[in-house]
Amino acid sequence: MTWSAPAALSSCAALEAPEVLFPQDSPVHATGPGAVLWRAALSCPGGEGARLAQLSAADVPGAEATPRSAGGARILLTGALSASLAPHGTLLLASATSARPGVGQLAQGRADGPFTALAAVAPPFALAHGYLGDAAVASTSAGGALGLRVERYFERRLSARAVAQSTGVTPAPRAISLALDYRTDALAVWVARNSLLARWLPASGGVHPLEHLATVSGSIHLRSLLSDNNHAIVAWAEDREGRTRVYLARSGAGVRFGAPKLLEQFHDPSGATATPVSPLLVRLSSESVMIAWAGVTAGHWVLRTAAIDQLGIGAASTIGARGDALLEDLATGPAGDAVVLWGEPQAGSDGASEPAEQALFAARGFDAYPDRTVFGAPEQVAPAGANSQASVALDPSSDGAVAVWHGAEDRLQYALRAPPGRP
Repeated sequence: MTWSAPAALSSCAALEAPEVLFPQDSPVHATGPGAVLWRAALSCPGGEGARLAQLSAADVPGAEATPRSAGGARILLTGALSASLAPHGTLLLASATSARPGVGQLAQGRADGPFTALAAVAPPFALAHGYLGDAAVASTSAGGALGLRVERYFERRLSARAVAQSTGVTPAPRAISLALDYRTDALAVWVARNSLLARWLPASGGVHPLEHLATVSGSIHLRSLLSDNNHAIVAWAEDREGRTRVYLARSGAGVRFGAPKLLEQFHDPSGATATPVSPLLVRLSSESVMIAWAGVTAGHWVLRTAAIDQLGIGAASTIGARGDALLEDLATGPAGDAVVLWGEPQAGSDGASEPAEQALFAARGFDAYPDRTVFGAPEQVAPAGANSQASVALDPSSDGAVAVWHGAEDRLQYALRAPPGRP
């Protein structure tokens, strides 16, 4: 079985990458309908703001809709969007509202509606979800403190819990990552000035000491994971003046971090530019941890994947192309599997990559004992064209895949793949 032919999802331009979400309370149990979420451009009917398309039982996107309240009022989410899974089959949405700089908005609801507008939230912020459907948001307060709000799987509202830095974060964070374990212990990681900081926030109460993970500069992309055994992983890429370094920090017991490990460093190749998603860090349904990042071989972008366990990170596997392979997304499924999605820019007349014209590919893989990742043969998701900003997700009920991306004129397109072994 191959991917379905690309089909149109929206009739006007989208901003940023879309997200595909499947509410669930375990890797194999859906709790509500899935959805594609994106931000429509100002020129679209109804103006700029959040849009969603509910996914059918066969994962086909339905009609485009705007999040609305029970009374039918539109919920204004006009800035850059973030989304997370939440309890009772709902989605938690956050928007850095473009009309009021420094003020964001939260909303929560099911893909089949309605949504409820929640308290304002100050960007930057980070969303996270836990094993049982728990949801959390970390954001800065008016005084500069970094706060945490959590909704347990048996609750129906976000509750303030602890302050990640009770004396205030000075200056305010410029990047935040948040992770939960099954108890909703939380790990907050953020960048303030040139310091990468972390703090463990157990659900049982108490605020653990602030940890300085590294001194950083330039553009920083953060990812984090927290395990049930009080161990954590933080990965980040630091891009400064055309040179990228990718790091991994692992904690010991009690979430105490050692020195970070440099995974790769390189001068960014000219021509194609790496997508700003690297690195990606996921926990498989088998409890294994997988990392993917953008690397460079012989002057071309490639994808690296590796398995991580308590002994460290295994040898990196490389997915490459004759030209460049640009990492787009990494998603986990119900069978201990993952799908990696990437773009391959076409070569121009001078042989250089043309990022404006790229084909999309995906491959399914696993963590193979004891410490390596194995991915199958690449499958074409979309032929060469104006394809960019792609996302993928796996349905917990079927293990089928849904990919969504920007096509020509930034209009969204999608493709579906049946579960493995199904015609």
